[in-house]
Amino acid sequence: MSFHQSFPASSPDPAAGPGQQLQYSESLTGNRGETPEEVLRHRKQDFRTLWRARRRELDSADRAEQSADLTRTVLEWYLPRARHRRAAVVMSYGAEPDTGPLRTALHEAGVEVLVPITEPGRRLSWTAWHPGVEVARSPVAPIDEPVGERLGVETFATVDLVLVPAQVVDARGLRLGQGGGYYDRFLAELDRLPRSADDAGPAPSAAPLTVATVFRHELLTRGQVPSDEHDRPVDGAVTADGFVWFGPEPA
Repeated sequence: MSFHQSFPASSPDPAAGPGQQLQYSESLTGNRGETPEEVLRHRKQDFRTLWRARRRELDSADRAEQSADLTRTVLEWYLPRARHRRAAVVMSYGAEPDTGPLRTALHEAGVEVLVPITEPGRRLSWTAWHPGVEVARSPVAPIDEPVGERLGVETFATVDLVLVPAQVVDARGLRLGQGGGYYDRFLAELDRLPRSADDAGPAPSAAPLTVATVFRHELLTRGQVPSDEHDRPVDGAVTADGFVWFGPEPA
């Protein structure tokens, strides 16, 4: 299942009702910055606060149903197109769309699954994942990560698909993450991979397709996500309803 550039008319302000306005108001008051850089930083944090709250408010059954539909959508789209049979998949935490069943299904289908590892300097490396892989606490984040060989961006010349976390993503392909900048740095590194002669699709280099994983209400219209020159766009997004591409749809 997939569809192309069809976006819901989402509002950037989920605090539409009086009760919600009171709920969020305490975190959105005070000095919002003096310089353009400070103002943008506060805008991003305000936006992040609102959309984190909306994600937490999702009913657990709805979250599980959307995650299951997203898993089926990715498998149905990706497996017939898997060129290298290597995919990089975020390890979901908290209220994010659950990627655990997707990683397991990809592994069982013979796809090598890579997952991100947080490194000093707010950078990512990657390692192979499989069910039951040994994990250890990250030295730079309060999360458990698989133990294994650390792979750099050069390995992504033979990766087909990267599923990227996001709070929201808009029709320009600009996403809002957790604020650490890990994925924007990684996406910038992907942009510098050399183009291969037979590469095709919307990605600007030999890099794999990059796709944000979000819930239905987190796919926004053009220009809603506050951004600057350091924010890197993704090629597409996937929800329970299908894929959306922000450039030419890949074959």
